[in-house]
Amino acid sequence: MIHTRLTERFSIAHPIISAPMAIAATGHLAAAVSKAGGLGLIGGGYGDIAWVKEQFSAVDSDGVGCGLITWAIDEKPDVLEKTLDMNPKAVFLSFGNPKIPARKIKDRNIPLICQVQTLKDAENALDCGADVVVAQGSEAGGHGEKRATMSLVPEIADLIASMSSKTLLCAAGGIADGRGLAAALMLGADGVVMGSRFWASREANVHKNMHRAALHATGDETIR
Repeated sequence: MIHTRLTERFSIAHPIISAPMAIAATGHLAAAVSKAGGLGLIGGGYGDIAWVKEQFSAVDSDGVGCGLITWAIDEKPDVLEKTLDMNPKAVFLSFGNPKIPARKIKDRNIPLICQVQTLKDAENALDCGADVVVAQGSEAGGHGEKRATMSLVPEIADLIASMSSKTLLCAAGGIADGRGLAAALMLGADGVVMGSRFWASREANVHKNMHRAALHATGDETIR
């Protein structure tokens, strides 16, 4: 086992978080990741609260968190309140300004994870009190802006060291095995967030034909 600040903070065996991929990251996937020693997250996406409740009720929810798209819950604030009522192990926010929802999450003493793609957004996440900042490079499946993981992670690591040394850092984008995890730790991260590799697992809500195509493809066949 690899012990890092992430494993200590969340009492997990491995410094791995499963990305809260909208709809694909079911309660069963999140629970399987947590049971295996990581931190599993349900993909709440755009805020279908009925679906989120269904996923939490389908598993032992004590060990799983939930991810939401920030700008979507800005439009439907009750979704965040109802998600917090389910006492997730963490709330993961992506794609938007976390300032307003961050206050509500912190008031409940629930760990806040903010995913960012730029140094500027990382600064904002730290100002909002993020417990974990996820530096997501352009290699991430279907997401990411212009910055690559290899250059983004160490720059945000330096920012955290200067602004908020107790805040944890995870790397995301193009990480699919132990070699990627080791590289992320060397870049200054406390752990990793993995999406596509868990998307390819049987617990994910993905059609079997898409699974088959992904598992048989090589990196040369990957497109954005």
